[in-house]
Amino acid sequence: MDTSYLAGLIFVLAFAGMIFIHELGHYLASLWMGVEVEEFGFGIPPRAWRFWRGKGKLTVGNQTILIPNNFDLPFTASENLGRGVEVRLKRVNEKLILQTIQLAATEDGQFRAAQPIPFQGADGTWRMDGILHNVSQGTEFTLNWLPLGGFVRPKGENDPNIPGGLAAANPWKRLVVLFAGPLMNLIAGVFVISLLFAQIGIPDSSIVKIYSVEKDAPADLAGIRANDIVLSVNGEAITAQEQLRAAILASLDRPLEMIVLRDGEQVTLTATPSSARPAEIGALGIGMGSQYVPAESWFSTLPYSLDATWYQIHFFATLPGRIIGGEIDPELARFSGLYGIARVFQQTVEHDVTSRAVVTSSSVPEPTNLTLELIASLTITIGLFNLFPFPALDGGRILFVLPELLFRKRVPHQFENTVHAAGMLILLLFMLYVNVMDFVNPINIELPR
Repeated sequence: MDTSYLAGLIFVLAFAGMIFIHELGHYLASLWMGVEVEEFGFGIPPRAWRFWRGKGKLTVGNQTILIPNNFDLPFTASENLGRGVEVRLKRVNEKLILQTIQLAATEDGQFRAAQPIPFQGADGTWRMDGILHNVSQGTEFTLNWLPLGGFVRPKGENDPNIPGGLAAANPWKRLVVLFAGPLMNLIAGVFVISLLFAQIGIPDSSIVKIYSVEKDAPADLAGIRANDIVLSVNGEAITAQEQLRAAILASLDRPLEMIVLRDGEQVTLTATPSSARPAEIGALGIGMGSQYVPAESWFSTLPYSLDATWYQIHFFATLPGRIIGGEIDPELARFSGLYGIARVFQQTVEHDVTSRAVVTSSSVPEPTNLTLELIASLTITIGLFNLFPFPALDGGRILFVLPELLFRKRVPHQFENTVHAAGMLILLLFMLYVNVMDFVNPINIELPR
């Protein structure tokens, strides 16, 4: 069965969703912290369509006027603060709603003498003249041409001299906004893993199950099969994965008698773990895990989802040390670009579809959910990668906030902006290199059979 189109669609939706969730975190946190957001873009520019603008507000004299949805000012607000304006209004429940606005005929301070007061004209509409002070136009929601991800453009992101902007907010508010994006990715990872557990069940760690067997490995030659449940080894009952690993290591190059449960029957097998096999592939060549039992409810999966998410966070944080220590092949741990990730999606979708097209038995693995596992892993990785303390990433921006918290002195924003610009250039070049290497030297990943 050709799953190319299905895999491509899932890849685009999943990857775009991960980036969108990240930016949604920044957006919601900005609203919570009172930071104005000028644009929330779906996809990557250039812009295709502005489909909505949220409500805003402006101040004329000492009067606050609400700007209705999808109202565009007929002039550039930032360039005309302090100028006189003529406005027409609507009063609703003692609130002033903007109808029309235009700049006054002259630029002098003709309206500075007195505070403006709305008055009702002969035609029944409310009018007011005054000096334009503050303007918050409301967030633009846009659709952009490149459908991968999205972005949030806060007001005054890099200039602390712009009131109501991100850079002008106090450091604690900036930290909340910066942390919110990665945190949303981690929360999404927990949610995806919980969906996985709700489908396959929650793990019972007291039951050790064989999930994969490497071809021509000692386990394969001994007749061990996927879905076998290990009951005992050399007469000792097995109730934990660590116990089985210890028993295998204690019997290197010596026969190991195993009793497994297969299709409701006990089967006795003899395998010989090999000390000559690399540690990363195991002396027997098996992939083991816990047996899964049905979850009582979706909420009952959350503790296991949190544990699984924490495991991935720990794995990501310790990955450099594992590579240096030789536990993981650097080739398998290298970064992958869009093409490489799309290829892995192709494999997981094909594997999942194929596993559902056959009748499960002791010799045929159960239906897999590798695509859901991949989505969970990627969204967690995106969140953690953005926390890396490198300029232009969220972690790099967080790093510049810390001196302000510790020493009550802010790093000059001109210097910070220069560092982030250089970091962005390095990141773009790195991403270009990674994506080119996907074609020149693609990563080959073998999925468990």
